[in-house]
Amino acid sequence: LVLSRGLGQSALSVVSLALVGQWFRRRLNFAMGLYAIVLSIGFMAAFPIVGAVVQAEGWRTAWAGIGFALLPGLVAVGWLLVRRGPEDIGLRLEGESRTDAPAAGGHTWQAALRTPAFWVFALASSTYNLVASGIGLFNESILAERGFAPGIYHRSLVVCALLSLVGNFLGGWLATRWAANRLMALTMLLLAGALAGLPFLRTVPQVDAFAAVMGLAGGFVIVIFFSFWADAFGRAHLGRIVGLAQMMTVLASAVGPLLLAQCHAVTGSYAAVFFVLAGVVVLLGAAAWIVRLPPPWTAGGES
Repeated sequence: LVLSRGLGQSALSVVSLALVGQWFRRRLNFAMGLYAIVLSIGFMAAFPIVGAVVQAEGWRTAWAGIGFALLPGLVAVGWLLVRRGPEDIGLRLEGESRTDAPAAGGHTWQAALRTPAFWVFALASSTYNLVASGIGLFNESILAERGFAPGIYHRSLVVCALLSLVGNFLGGWLATRWAANRLMALTMLLLAGALAGLPFLRTVPQVDAFAAVMGLAGGFVIVIFFSFWADAFGRAHLGRIVGLAQMMTVLASAVGPLLLAQCHAVTGSYAAVFFVLAGVVVLLGAAAWIVRLPPPWTAGGES
């Protein structure tokens, strides 16, 4: 399980993110927005399908079915069709010849690590993953602590999933008009508001509002995370840069449930950790607002 998550799932995320960033030198934000939308739809479809198979046949059958579907299908398609960029198969962009097509350039991964922007965006994305994984695992228990029945938990999942898809569309649109740091600051503001309000939920509409804000914030984070690295640091070392950021988000996702469980064990409630995390998120939002992005000549110079 650890190897499938750490090597399989994480590697798939890094490769897919880097592939889109390597291929699209123009309209990258639009391409990443579509990527995020398709990914969200895929998750929304996969969960009930796999869940039904698990309940009917057990998890071994479900996992084996996924594996056998991937081996002859997507593995073969990837091997035959996927390339690093359009220049690798002789495609030309409009008004561009093979000889005048710019070479991929950008920061090395060491240079990216020396920029405040890398750390602000990586930490902000990781903090969202920490929050989402912790709340996702204990959501039913969190709502039960506030006096809500289990059915409200399932309702909140639907609201969050739908608004996450809306967030993908809206975030993709805003990413073409706003600077990435401004959009990340807005995202952290939404997340901080949701965390600060969570301990005070009393009615079902309030739970729906919380789930909606979390969904929107999640949709924004997905779009930002998918589009920022290639835009800011170029294509030459994109895989390594995305891999480092992805590693941070995976570690944060693992820490989230442990943090919430420890807080509940010590204090008897989840409220304290939400207030602390809300403060951390506010600081990250302020950092995102003021951080300097890499200058235009290094930020996606091919676009």
